[in-house]
Amino acid sequence: MAFEISANPVAMQAYNNLAVNQAQASQALAKVSRQDGGASRISFDETQSVSQLQSTLATSQRAITSTQNAINALEVARAAYSEALSLANEGLTLANARLAGEGDSAAIDTRLTAIAARISDIDSSATSGGNPVLGQSLSVTVNGGGDTITLTPSSIASIDTSESVVAGYTNAISSISAAAETNSANLAALYGTLQTLESTVATQQSAVGQILDAGLAAEMMAVTSENIMTDAVSAMVAQSTLMSDKVRSLLQ
Repeated sequence: MAFEISANPVAMQAYNNLAVNQAQASQALAKVSRQDGGASRISFDETQSVSQLQSTLATSQRAITSTQNAINALEVARAAYSEALSLANEGLTLANARLAGEGDSAAIDTRLTAIAARISDIDSSATSGGNPVLGQSLSVTVNGGGDTITLTPSSIASIDTSESVVAGYTNAISSISAAAETNSANLAALYGTLQTLESTVATQQSAVGQILDAGLAAEMMAVTSENIMTDAVSAMVAQSTLMSDKVRSLLQ
């Protein structure tokens, strides 16, 4: 009986299978290494959910930025009211002293003029991010739905001494105190809004992560599976290449 030594079809098929498994393992590994590695393993409905969550998440993050910017502006306003109120109280003390004939009236008048000028300067110089704060409207996005509110920190009026110096500073103290109280209430509300937004963003990020993590886990399982198959096929390749050697040994 004649023997013919030709190509080893079993080995060739094993090599082909090895190449296929190595390519699939490489593809799965590449997907895992991408930032959105799990996205290719999630369903259409899950993809839609992720897209919607990411859109809402982006709006919530913009709302956080808007709210934080408003808080910064109101903190500037709080500092301005605090300084103006301190000056107004000093002015009232000096005005009462002058009215009672206590101290050097000329020196008191000079100081009162300086106080009035400084209070006016505070109103115009209070800025946040280079923008004036007092008397300016702030549009604040307060939730992931894009809803906004408008806040306007009150201006600090110039000291009106047309009635009397004492009355002027008394009225200023009352006005600045009312503005400071309103500003403090708005700040407290915005800090609460910021806390809620940050909690919402954390929840939304977690929801997106859970969906993508599930897809990533599937990709990692695919990598493991393909690696196991590659190892098994590699062993078969080694076995199949020995078949020709066995045939040749029979001919010796």
